[in-house]
Amino acid sequence: MAPEHRSWDRFAVVSIAAGAALRAVFGLLIHPPLDYVYSDMQGYVTRAVRLADGVTLNRFDTFFPPGTHIVLALPLRIFGTGRAGMWAASVLVLVMSCAVPWLAWRCATRVMNPKAAAITAFLTAFWPLYVIYGGFFLSEIPSVIALLLTILLAFRVRETEGRRRVLFALAAGAAAGSALAIRPQLVLNVTIAAVTMLGMRRSIRVAGAAALGLVVPLAAVLALNTHAAGTFVGISENGGLNFFQGHCPVNSVRTSKPGVGVLEFGSPVVAQLERGREYFFTDHIAWEQSFFVRQGLDCIRADGIGHVAVLARNVADLGITSVPWPPSVERGLRRFVRPANLAISWLLPSLIVGGVALARSRRAAAGRPMLLVAHLLCVFPTAVIFYGDPRFRVPYDVFGLGLFAILLVSFTSRHEPDRTEAA
Repeated sequence: MAPEHRSWDRFAVVSIAAGAALRAVFGLLIHPPLDYVYSDMQGYVTRAVRLADGVTLNRFDTFFPPGTHIVLALPLRIFGTGRAGMWAASVLVLVMSCAVPWLAWRCATRVMNPKAAAITAFLTAFWPLYVIYGGFFLSEIPSVIALLLTILLAFRVRETEGRRRVLFALAAGAAAGSALAIRPQLVLNVTIAAVTMLGMRRSIRVAGAAALGLVVPLAAVLALNTHAAGTFVGISENGGLNFFQGHCPVNSVRTSKPGVGVLEFGSPVVAQLERGREYFFTDHIAWEQSFFVRQGLDCIRADGIGHVAVLARNVADLGITSVPWPPSVERGLRRFVRPANLAISWLLPSLIVGGVALARSRRAAAGRPMLLVAHLLCVFPTAVIFYGDPRFRVPYDVFGLGLFAILLVSFTSRHEPDRTEAA
């Protein structure tokens, strides 16, 4: 390895270590997750406690994808559901948060040169949204960990031979299944990772191992949800309600049914913007997906061609229209997340266009950006099909930061040394 490459690798390692120290101070001293258990965080913890205690699960445990509360249930099962277990869960979230820059760097070294990869590690290590979401019991950090691990293992499949290749494929499949259990909308990214993994060296054994790895966590999740609901319900049951919220003028939704009670939902984006109106369905409950899909389709038909404006608004809601929740409700955190969120939101179109243009011009001296562009584009169908929220975009920020690094190095160092092989 050239001395310059070694120096950039050292820079990356130092950045990752410094980012870990920052996260430790924030996640253990300033903002430990166990002290901020309310709203969505309360929901994840409550479901995790039920799972850890082995008490009877209920139908609402199947409403959200169970991946996050399964992760939180692990330390609660070992250390108990009291204060000690909550501290253990907080430490687990901290460890995952610290791992994000390392995984981002290891993935980046496969698609860009050492300088751009080191800059990606630096940006990810100090990205305010990744640091701050490490102080909450939410799905953002677990989802980005599972996604990056899937991508890294997919690269390892391409880089190895024989039995190890099959084992890496099995692990990649398991990571992909875990990603889907946390956030099913990552299915497009998982598909891209599968293409990355197989490449031109297609093998039935490798594909079979990856498929087996994928099935194991998904089968466990489906079995858990079926047990909780008493019937097969899939990975989650909130798709219909999310579709309705994204295509109708919804501010909040309350549903009720005899024997179930009242459930209320709303997007933090529309709450901040004071947009839409309240809906109250007295004979339908939140997990009746077909009912809410029909309501959403009725709104689309009523809007006609004008519904394009709704879709454009949903895409804008991924970033520029609001401040990411829950940091938005804490003044100290808001000062950091608001400018970071606006910066990445305004830059994304330029990064995507710049990445495509750089790839087409064959002047991407720092690497080949199209894989990052492909992964980044996967966030937009979520906003179009359902609705937009900065929290949906946060796991994809790592690809935007990587694109920024490639563009920065490519345009400042046109004669960069050899590029690494792209996927």
